Amino acid sequence: MSDLQEFASSSNGDKWFVGKDAATSRLFVLHRGNAASGGHETSSSVDAFMNQRPFGPEREALILFLEKNKNSEDAGIREDAETRPLRLAEEYLRLGGRRRVKVDDNIVSTRKWHDEPAMASSFWKEHIEPLDEKQRREVKLHLPSISDD
Repeated sequence: MSDLQEFASSSNGDKWFVGKDAATSRLFVLHRGNAASGGHETSSSVDAFMNQRPFGPEREALILFLEKNKNSEDAGIREDAETRPLRLAEEYLRLGGRRRVKVDDNIVSTRKWHDEPAMASSFWKEHIEPLDEKQRREVKLHLPSISDD
């Protein structure tokens, strides 16, 4: 673990940090509970953190932090995984999209179990359906899995 940078804190004293795993060079999120709760720490990948429901203000803070540091060469942490497919998947979910990814024998598909808001459906049709097969697959892989439900 190295280069922890705080990106969010709550009024009750919880704090969230971004760090880079020294062994893998992958970014992770560290949540440090407040002293009253024992200061327990939990770590998760950036992708897992971004998909945690319900979405809280710390998620938005992480998006802003990563965007701010993405193009900064002198930033201690950069999120190279912050790709266009990830941003598209996040926006679709933010709009209330309900599709879930199914990966079976390396075949990637999505399932839509319930009606979704018109804005999410429209976003999918306008921004994701026109992508080539490889890019669509990348977007789908950033959606929650059907096994998560």
